[in-house]
Amino acid sequence: MNLKSHKLTIITPTYNRKDLLKKCFQSLMKQTCFDFEWIIVDDGSTD
Repeated sequence: MNLKSHKLTIITPTYNRKDLLKKCFQSLMKQTCFDFEWIIVDDGSTD
């Protein structure tokens, strides 16, 4: 198994805020550092 190590881990907790996740994603794509992983923790959203 070959696991890649990232320079940055971004953890985003969310609950019924899909609109803000889209904005967060758009912001992440504008960054100059792309060596990151994004972990989204959903607390049982209904949206």
